[in-house]
Amino acid sequence: MSFDGLASPVVRFHDIPRVHVEGRVPCGWGFAWYPDDDSAAVVVKDPNSAGDDEWVRVLHDWSRFHASIFVAFVLGAARRRTQQDTHPFQIRHAGRDWVLTHNGTLRDFKRGLPLGQDTPFEPAGRTDSEHVLCWLVTRLREAGARTLADYGWDRLQARCAEINALGTANLVLSDGHDLVVYHDRHGHQELHVTRRLPDAPGAEVRLGIVGLDLSDARERNRTVVLFSSIPPEGEAWTAMAPGQMVVARRGAIVWDSTHGGRPPTRRAPLARELAPPKQPPSGDRLDPEVHPAVADAAIRAYVPPEAARPGRTYAIHHETRYKYARNVARSMHLLRLRPVHDPLQELLEHSLEVSVRGVHRNFEDVFGNYTTQIDVETPFKEMRVVSRSIVRVHARAYDALEYPNRRMTMPLVWMPWQRRMMDPYLLPPEMPETQLLELSEFAMAAAARNDSDLLETLLDLNQTLFQDFKYVPGATNVMTSPFEVYYSRQGVCQDFANLLICLARLLGVPARYRTGYVHTGADYSNHIQSEASHAWVELYLPWIGWRGFDPTNGYMVGADHVRVACGRNYRDATPTSGTIFEGGSGERMTIEVRVEAED
Repeated sequence: MSFDGLASPVVRFHDIPRVHVEGRVPCGWGFAWYPDDDSAAVVVKDPNSAGDDEWVRVLHDWSRFHASIFVAFVLGAARRRTQQDTHPFQIRHAGRDWVLTHNGTLRDFKRGLPLGQDTPFEPAGRTDSEHVLCWLVTRLREAGARTLADYGWDRLQARCAEINALGTANLVLSDGHDLVVYHDRHGHQELHVTRRLPDAPGAEVRLGIVGLDLSDARERNRTVVLFSSIPPEGEAWTAMAPGQMVVARRGAIVWDSTHGGRPPTRRAPLARELAPPKQPPSGDRLDPEVHPAVADAAIRAYVPPEAARPGRTYAIHHETRYKYARNVARSMHLLRLRPVHDPLQELLEHSLEVSVRGVHRNFEDVFGNYTTQIDVETPFKEMRVVSRSIVRVHARAYDALEYPNRRMTMPLVWMPWQRRMMDPYLLPPEMPETQLLELSEFAMAAAARNDSDLLETLLDLNQTLFQDFKYVPGATNVMTSPFEVYYSRQGVCQDFANLLICLARLLGVPARYRTGYVHTGADYSNHIQSEASHAWVELYLPWIGWRGFDPTNGYMVGADHVRVACGRNYRDATPTSGTIFEGGSGERMTIEVRVEAED
């Protein structure tokens, strides 16, 4: 098991016979975990369990053993065993404990996997499994690798295949940071994998005679990657292919040998313009099956060169209608509907039509947004606001995200004058401390998955919100907090933007809210697509500047996005807002937005 944060699942055994029969013990088992993500592992073994002894009852009080990685081995009835022959096995190297468990039988393993005279690792028992662990860590030590990731996943898979050549081998290996699972190339005893999200049905996962209880409130928001030779009935687990190796880290699959090293849930990198969808998409979220260009958060090279992404021109129609049950006698309105005009985006034409007469004033607000204020003293029951624009988005929106000779890692260090300027974009919204701590753990899990690399962590969070959260119109409102979105795992574009802003700020990354439009590729000549304006996030990257991240669609902002307004949050950048001073009741608002690509 690999959790995205510290977890304490309750472990229960079911249906274990309580008597020994003909000199055979009913069950032998062992558990290993890394408490509080320390480099030292704890291994508990009971080679001769009857299912109701003291060690089993300890597992019911699992809360004392907070960890993100757990390795378990459960063996059926067999002759009496000893501690030194019971899985998992552990040894110490490079300041950390290495844990391994193995299912299968190896032939002539001492000659096939020689340890050498100078090896500091020597098995305590006579099992082929413990010998394999000593041999593997010896190979890593010779290569100067202090972690599994240092050694390289392709090389590690080659070593597993070398072990597998001597017989049958299902292998589970961990260094406390990564969890590696290799499936026997002959298909010996199937292995299955799943990634279980917090909203998965059922509190207990039944894996053969072992039950994992995840109902505790502290585990409610944990995401976990589970591997098992016995998947539970009624759940869709994926069978691993013979010879396949999968690496899990902090509740996510970070490497998979059958997908060229990419996790199976990730999309191919951006490489071309979005193709028109087969049918109009719903809302402002692109269909990943229709749009294969959704970015891969694990690959930096997805940002194409400017030559591959020419500028695009869009005609935008944004119409807002207000209707009231009785006359509005006096009101004031703020409109932020004029698209940005700067080196990245060229505003070719813009017009604003308001059906009610009033005094217009245009100005630039403190966030740099072009704003129109309208003071209306003419009574009205209906007001229609129509913004029409023609905008060209230049290819420079895809400038590279890397700075030469610099690797940005967290925590970020801001100079005092920089922090003074960025303070409005560094403060998370006011929420209970327990909620902020939970969100901070979620963000730090992404940082741990990516070795604190700033860009990879932000891309990971952007992709995770797209992949693990459901786009459900009407499930939230403008008052929904980031934690409520995190807890329910659903929302719309503004919710995903608010959540990513909060997560980034908790990591010390300045974040601001951006409104605008996204071209979803709908065929508007045959179908009038009605949708609201889109929202995404802009993050300030040192030595690079503000860059857009679209968590609704899981990829970077570029030539398909038209920028309009920005601010600390939704209220600073809302397209239309205002105050009714006198009259008005029963307000109804309708919005129609069309974004059409021009030749």
